Amino acid sequence: MRLDRALVILVTLTSFLTPTWAQTPSPPAAPQALAPADKLPFDDAVKTGTLPNGLTYYIRRNTRPEKRVSLQLAVKAGSVDEAEDQQGLAHFLEHMAFNGSRHFKPGELISTFEATGARLGPHVNAYTGFDETVYMFTLPTDREGIVLKGFQALSDVAGGMTLDPKEIDKERGVVIEEWRGGLGADSRLRDQQIPVLYNKSKYADRLPIGKPDVLRVFTPERLRAFYTQWYRPDRMAIVVVGDVDAAQMESMIRTEFAVISKAAGAPPARTYDVPLQIELLVKVATDSEAAQSSVSLIRRKPRASEDRVADYRRGLVHRLVFQIVDERFDELSRKPEAQFLGAGAYESGLSPTVSTFTLSAGVEEGKLAAGLAALEIESNRILQFGFGAAELERARKWMLASYERAYSERDKTESGSYAQEYVNHFLEGEPSPGIEAEYRLAVAMLPAITAEDVAEAARSLFTAGSRIILAVSPQKPGLTVATDAQLRDAVTRADTVAVTAWTDSASAAVLMARIPEPGKVTDRRDVRELGLTVVRLANGGEAWLKPTDFKNDQVLFSLTASGGASLAAPDLFPEASLAPALIELSGIGGHTAVDLQKLLAGKIASASAFISLSTHGISGSSTPSNLETALQLLNLSFTAPGDDPQAFALIRKQLEAAYANRDSNPGLLFGEKVAEINTSGHFTSRPMTLERIGRLDRAAMVAFYKARFASAADFTLFVVGAFKVEDVVPLLEKYVGSLPSTGQPVSAFRDVGLKFPASIERASVEKGREPRAQTILSFAADPPIDENEQTRVAAAAEVMEIAMRDILREELGETYNVSIGLSQPVPQRGGGRIGVSFGAAPENITRMVERTLQEVRRFQDDGPSEDLVSRARESARREHETAARQNSFWLGRLQSSKLLGRDPLLILQREQRIDAVTRANVQEMFKKYFPLDRHTVVTLLPEKK
Repeated sequence: MRLDRALVILVTLTSFLTPTWAQTPSPPAAPQALAPADKLPFDDAVKTGTLPNGLTYYIRRNTRPEKRVSLQLAVKAGSVDEAEDQQGLAHFLEHMAFNGSRHFKPGELISTFEATGARLGPHVNAYTGFDETVYMFTLPTDREGIVLKGFQALSDVAGGMTLDPKEIDKERGVVIEEWRGGLGADSRLRDQQIPVLYNKSKYADRLPIGKPDVLRVFTPERLRAFYTQWYRPDRMAIVVVGDVDAAQMESMIRTEFAVISKAAGAPPARTYDVPLQIELLVKVATDSEAAQSSVSLIRRKPRASEDRVADYRRGLVHRLVFQIVDERFDELSRKPEAQFLGAGAYESGLSPTVSTFTLSAGVEEGKLAAGLAALEIESNRILQFGFGAAELERARKWMLASYERAYSERDKTESGSYAQEYVNHFLEGEPSPGIEAEYRLAVAMLPAITAEDVAEAARSLFTAGSRIILAVSPQKPGLTVATDAQLRDAVTRADTVAVTAWTDSASAAVLMARIPEPGKVTDRRDVRELGLTVVRLANGGEAWLKPTDFKNDQVLFSLTASGGASLAAPDLFPEASLAPALIELSGIGGHTAVDLQKLLAGKIASASAFISLSTHGISGSSTPSNLETALQLLNLSFTAPGDDPQAFALIRKQLEAAYANRDSNPGLLFGEKVAEINTSGHFTSRPMTLERIGRLDRAAMVAFYKARFASAADFTLFVVGAFKVEDVVPLLEKYVGSLPSTGQPVSAFRDVGLKFPASIERASVEKGREPRAQTILSFAADPPIDENEQTRVAAAAEVMEIAMRDILREELGETYNVSIGLSQPVPQRGGGRIGVSFGAAPENITRMVERTLQEVRRFQDDGPSEDLVSRARESARREHETAARQNSFWLGRLQSSKLLGRDPLLILQREQRIDAVTRANVQEMFKKYFPLDRHTVVTLLPEKK
């Protein structure tokens, strides 16, 4: 059963329903004496300046991650600056930055940085927006001269691009393929709504991807004209954050960017108004391939200032409003009579001068008007009655907890996060006072914010601004879609509905009414090489404990057993896979999910059950101070899962909405066909249908869940993060040692008989209206669970990806991106495969597949070049350096070691395995795991007219 998408949909639609527990903040530091009219300070940990040519720079030393630096160049130039005959050239110019410049020949920049292990690829190193273009490199700092080359590359972007006409013509195909890859229902719906959202402004006709008719024929002179006019040093900033010396970086900036001449005259005038109309605008966008229905009520208004203390307080109050409104929407969406599947409130920028406040809801088919009316009714309830004290207090706890965590992690913040903050400061004027200052402000301001303050902010948000209603609906026979007039009428009628004050049903209960009797530790051993302590409990459960210093305020855990959905009868596979979702929505320990969220406001702790094909368990996270709460949630998820008929009805309603238009969804049908072909029609790949959703058996879901969580002896608990073993062991005795047990492990996964096709198979899906195709070429690849073999296979896949990117994208210009990787559902055997995926024009697909097979044959016969192997090695080495300082890496590796029967000490030998990758053993991988006589080709093609 193809449940991966179903589960993603459930997570998305129930994101409002999933509790995130937080902790009460520690006593705050004394706040700074700042008046409301004072400007917010800028973080004094950042060195800033401006070169004589007008270029701005930001520099900060930060050692997370070690031996890395984030370099970014922000340019105040985007698609809205294009002339009529330049549409798409801001984005095209971004591409040309990698195709020849003062210091780098075409293709040289990519090969230079990839040789150091830096990751380069689509969307990784640059993006173009309406108002800006940003270039990004994350480079190693322990390789001589590489940071300098990074500065040279960005200096070339700022003023040294070659813009060779031959290279421009080569790149046209790549950009056209990027445009083609974005075609489909989403783009058609967007094109219907953009003119309304950006009503009568230049933005409405300047999508960054541009227009293919322009991209195919523009002259190099028009591209250079855009470059000359808009890429001026006084419209640029270089941002440097990482494991570097700030003074040295400043010296490099002054040297490398001083070569850019100061622009003559003042910067071009750059104000593109978005008119704020008085009348209500409505647009119902429909499409035959639209997957689901949704409706949004948007209020546009002039963008407020953000640089003063009073502005910061206003932002805090608005966030409290959003938190309370979202909590209400969460609760409403669970009710049988709910008019939406999920809803939310948020604020965002639309342009440099306009912001939006949006209420948005996902709804069932045919219920656009009802969903919109529900949003309007709740708005009116808030306007008339405001918010309750208990609601405000919960929202305040959540916010204080988030600030407390950020403050606690202030010395463990990633460089990329800081870099993005300074880019935003330059481009949008977003304040950057630093977490210390923000924490002091929040701790000082939040307790003084009253319910009336929040209600007054809500009144401003819910009444001010020019209104727009945007709705999306599938278009198909038998479905009546609300008209623009009917949505207008729905709002008018909703405004006549009498509302009463919100009834807040906050629970006064405690999470665990009775603390369980602790179990006993029967054995304990240390694995010093790993910093690991292994504890055995009397009920047969085991715990692997690894304290780390990677984060100050994070503990990750997973209670895991072998088994999973493989233990279900084939016809009950959907019930087994969806069982955790039912429990999540039902609640635990006698508490509904809504009550849990309210009960645990202000505690950052979570625990959720999971059931995969071959494993099951309960995973979660917390702060160190809230670990006991998280373990209580684990205990209750194990021993007292809920079984709520309303939760089951909600799951069915959400799935029915998600799959109501399955037969008209090209991407979904394509994914189902790939799964069917590559598993030889196995029951785990059967598609989800409305008929199957209608047969879901709630009792079977609950029974399967309870059977999996019947005995602690089946499980091992893995805990990684900021804790002390001696503090955690008593908690484990209490909440894990007390779990029920049969005394001996009884659960183990069942081999479900996955089988990749034994020969060559080809299939196609003809669905969709646009001139685009997608293909996945899969090779039978089921390497043994051996660390050395797995490392070499990964290297071969990386080699192949780099090679095919260079051929299909850079040389032929026939695709935007090529993705290659191993998919192996271990410990299951027989279903492993290496997939090669790319999109292209339909007429090019066959030739591209043959070229891919030709390249595989060449690698089998001659082996890859040393350069390709070296790049793959360096990429793996650099990724491991970063990953090895993440709690999630260690949690996953320790868990795999236990479940797959590996020696955990092998984790420490990862670098040696990477170093042992050679041309010869990579060539052997191509011979073993890219079999030319055992592969599949599945292609998505547009429908024939």
